[in-house]
Amino acid sequence: MSQMSSSGWLLAFVISLLMSLLMGLALIWLSIERTDKAYTIRQLKSEVEQRSVLKSKLEVERDRLLAPQVLRRKAAQLGMSEARAGQIRRMPDPGPEAEAR
Repeated sequence: MSQMSSSGWLLAFVISLLMSLLMGLALIWLSIERTDKAYTIRQLKSEVEQRSVLKSKLEVERDRLLAPQVLRRKAAQLGMSEARAGQIRRMPDPGPEAEAR
């Protein structure tokens, strides 16, 4: 019975050693994955910030280009002037059924 008992302890020790090894490997793998995900998140946050800054700059540039004085100056350069009476024609709105076509 003592021989059976010692082989049982040995088997339990080997199984616990293998389980500990597997758990250690899983812990290392999870740590590597967590670090990789954190790096990816940091990169994506940086990209979002860069795009936000670019969007803000583009909005400022659009507003500057659409300012009335800038448009007036451009129109003068192109030889454009305000419409006189009778030059403007208004067309009726075709409505939503025209958009469906």
